[in-house]
Order: sequence, then C-alpha cells, then structure tokens
Amino acid sequence: MGNSIYTIFMPREEFSRKTNAELVSRALLELDIPAYVNDRHDIAVDGFKVSGSAYKIINKRAYHHGTMLLDADTTTLKGCLSKKNKISNINSKGVESVPSPVTNLRNYSYTIDHQQFCESVLYEFIRDYNDGQELEPVVFSESHVLPQRAREMAEELQTWDWIYGQTPEFTNEIEKEFSWGHVNGFIRSRHGIITEADFSSPNATGAHEVTILSAISNALRDCRYSKNAIEAAVEKINANVPGLINSENEKIVEELAQWINPRLT
Repeated sequence: MGNSIYTIFMPREEFSRKTNAELVSRALLELDIPAYVNDRHDIAVDGFKVSGSAYKIINKRAYHHGTMLLDADTTTLKGCLSKKNKISNINSKGVESVPSPVTNLRNYSYTIDHQQFCESVLYEFIRDYNDGQELEPVVFSESHVLPQRAREMAEELQTWDWIYGQTPEFTNEIEKEFSWGHVNGFIRSRHGIITEADFSSPNATGAHEVTILSAISNALRDCRYSKNAIEAAVEKINANVPGLINSENEKIVEELAQWINPRLT
C-alpha cells in the first residue's frame, strides 16, 4: 500500500499530540528527511503532509494511531479523501478533517522503507521513554502467542462498545419513494445509540403506513445504531404492542427494513 502504520499507546496523563508528532518527526530527521510538526500537529515536509493521525482517549489510556506515506498512490488517496465523496446526508459533531496537500517520503529519500522508518521511530521512543537503554523489538506473526494482557486488549478493541460506543453525536437524513408514498427519515445518534428517530410520509394516506412509520420511529429510540436496528425496533413493537404488526402491514415493515438497514452501517 506504500505506507507504514504505527500506534503509540501510553497512559492518559502522559499523552500529548504535539509530543508524539515531534517524536516521529525527529525519527524522519535522523533519516535526513526535513520533517517538522505544523500548527495542527501534522507531520509535514516542505508544506506537504506526510502523515495522518487519529486519537482515542479512554479511561486511563491514550492511543495515537498514525500512517506514514512512504511510496503511496497519492492520486487514489486524494480521490478517497475528497469531500466530493462525502456522504452528504450525515452530519457529525466530530472533529472534521482539514484537507491538506500530501506527498511521499520517497520524494526526499530513495532508500526509505518500512524497516528504516520503524527502526528510527523505535530509536526515538527508546530515547524518550526508556532512558536510551536498548529494547529488543518483538515481531508478531499469526502463530505468535500474545501475552495475556495483550490478548485482553485485543479482545476489547473488537467489542461494539470500543468501536461504536464513543461515537460523537451525528444525524442521518434519508428519503425514499415507495409505491404507497414518499418517506422522509431523520435519525440522531450519540455513542452508538439512537436518541431520536422520525419517519414520516407527507403523502401516505393509508392507516397502515402512517401507523407503522410512527411505531418504527418510537421503537428505534434507544436501539443501537446498526444494520440490525429495525429488527430490534420490531421486537420492541411486538413485545409492547402485540398485534400492531400483522399480515396486513408486515410488507410495509419489510420494505422499510430493506431500505433503512443498509444506511445504518
């Protein structure tokens, strides 16, 4: 893929975006690449961004996850990150990425590779956090047995709570034309839980359609924002109002599920 991926994992009280970026920047300087940290804590060379970062702070831990562009296809990368490809119906309160021109380290070094980058970052990490005393890096393979604590952390990183449970608040607005009417949908979610939902049709005249849309809207609240949300809502409706969903309107529920579920992933 032409890029290296790294993660700096540390106690929350020692975490600093600037400090971590400067550590990686010094590693590049050791490789004769004139890197520096800009005002946004991005690692750059000659005004071009060479590394992207994401951060997560939870409980007593902090994670700094980064990528380093070595020899990537920047044309494809720009296409993937372009705002033209943004899903326009989702509005988030999360920190939005600021578009920046990017470049590869290959433009500044003919010899740079993944191994060199890792070794240089390791050297700077040892200097900052291990008083310069050597550490023997551990190279993991699929057959490697992880320490118990590492296994516990790996399992935690795969849980729903870790992946979705701290998602910033966002809204999702969707609409679709059905044979029985045009439906407008609005969903608000925070920390992976639907806090507000409203599905309505301005031109549906049948009682079944109006009833199902109202029931789905109410039942979606407090459900997890996922592709299984409609199924969870239907279970709540069947438990709280038995018989509301029946043979006369279950087709409407199926149509709504086929439309909504893929848009909640």
